[in-house]
Amino acid sequence: MLPEINLTDSASLPEGALKTFATPDGGPKVLLTRQQGQVHAFAPNCPHYGAPLEKGKVVAGRLICPWHHACFRLETGQLCEPPALDDLPSYAVREAGGRIWVRVPANPPASTDKPDTTPTAELGGTPPAPAAAPTDQRTFVIVGAGAAGQFAAQTLRREGFRGRIVLLTAEAQLPYDRTKLSKAYLAGKAEPAALPLREKLFYEAQHIELLTNARVTGIDSKTQEVQLADQPPLRYDQLLLAPGTTPNLLPQLPGHDLNGVLPLRSRADADVLLEATREAAQVVVIGSSFIGMETAASLAAEGRQVTVVAQDKVPFAKVLGPEIGQMFRQLHEAKGVRFETEAEVESLLSEGNQVSAVLLKGGRKLPAQVVVLGVGVRPATEFLRRSFELEKDGGLKTDEYLQVTENVYAAGDIAAFPLAANGKPARIEHWRLAQQHGQLAARNMLGQREKLTAAPFFWTQQFGKSLRYAGHADKWDDIMYHGEVAKQKFLAFYVQRGRIVAVAGMGRDADMIYITELLGQGRLPAPAQLQPDTDWAALLA
Repeated sequence: MLPEINLTDSASLPEGALKTFATPDGGPKVLLTRQQGQVHAFAPNCPHYGAPLEKGKVVAGRLICPWHHACFRLETGQLCEPPALDDLPSYAVREAGGRIWVRVPANPPASTDKPDTTPTAELGGTPPAPAAAPTDQRTFVIVGAGAAGQFAAQTLRREGFRGRIVLLTAEAQLPYDRTKLSKAYLAGKAEPAALPLREKLFYEAQHIELLTNARVTGIDSKTQEVQLADQPPLRYDQLLLAPGTTPNLLPQLPGHDLNGVLPLRSRADADVLLEATREAAQVVVIGSSFIGMETAASLAAEGRQVTVVAQDKVPFAKVLGPEIGQMFRQLHEAKGVRFETEAEVESLLSEGNQVSAVLLKGGRKLPAQVVVLGVGVRPATEFLRRSFELEKDGGLKTDEYLQVTENVYAAGDIAAFPLAANGKPARIEHWRLAQQHGQLAARNMLGQREKLTAAPFFWTQQFGKSLRYAGHADKWDDIMYHGEVAKQKFLAFYVQRGRIVAVAGMGRDADMIYITELLGQGRLPAPAQLQPDTDWAALLA
């Protein structure tokens, strides 16, 4: 048994507190919280990106990370919501004689507070124990090993499935954290080792057959077979479709196929872009999407001039509104990024077969050794057209359980699913939501019949500034602000037909935890009841 450590006095941990304490002699730190009189002890950092959990909140028996809202059960540390992949290490703790005593391993899993740069396996989580050898005769096939597919595979094992799991990816790499590509990886602050979600040994230990370079060409729902290029068909008992999206490449644009004209969607794309920009002095990003703007922020360094060409006057105007868009534009301009707004590209010019400039309508030329296409993505569903009826945008419609048809489910970026807030189909391209889809689909493939009620949540980080967004507003009638957008400390409430349907925030992480929960429960107050000093925690009580 581990020795007990006399950690602190009881008076230093009042009811509701989340506090980190150092163990003697430079030992590991411990997070303590007192909830309803009971003390709980955990590792102090989130196993996702290492966020300090003492800045998080406890809601309904769950400890919620302040950065990206991973959730852990208070009683056990068990993971209940992504984007973390592993449980939070919990420690034996007792209170006696006015002191708090804990038992902590001498060498607990390492943790970090440096987001984006450290491999998941080193972030201090407790991964699942190795799975028993398969005994169930069924085969579950997952097409796509991104956020939804990878999380679905591990959820199947966590939920006790003992059949065969086959995880297919068209890429050559192990499943990786795509959110890092346009941020730390492109900025040169994260090594390739920081990208994989799991190491190869994880899939082997969990008896998950991970097939890389596996290109799916079609689905035969009658014979229940997945058709593969250059391989025999793969029969399934349950099928999850989670192929994600593919970037728009502007084939109608003269010069789109020149060397140096690059998209950013995959790990391979990022590697090519990193090499191409190594010696580039001038980079043009076409499009002010989140990927485009994050890419601009990552590349605007080392004397490199980055210019963003956008059709809109300010970035994100259609998603976040013009005031927040203007704030982001000013943030970029302060770091040297230039903007060509309300502009349209006429063609890409070349020297030989290498891009040399971007020609705008009106005749203005922007010199460029590299052009990045940040003009959105589309569902990677062409291989499904012969088998399923697709939506106009290429999405695949599901029911509230993410089921498409008998034995077939869809998750992630391709899924047009009924949004819990209004029941209307929505296709939302968020990393955390894709993971939640994977978790939900896996459980429903096992017959659990669960619905997604949580509010969608995403984040963007540019030049070290993070915005968090909860809910979904494809349009709105009004935006109400609490705080100052220009100072990057605010809440923005998106109002549609008298209801708040989404909220964005910067510098208000604790409030965003409560607001996200209230959105998911449909309990946000009416717009007229909002006050700058609203006690969000009290509204959840």
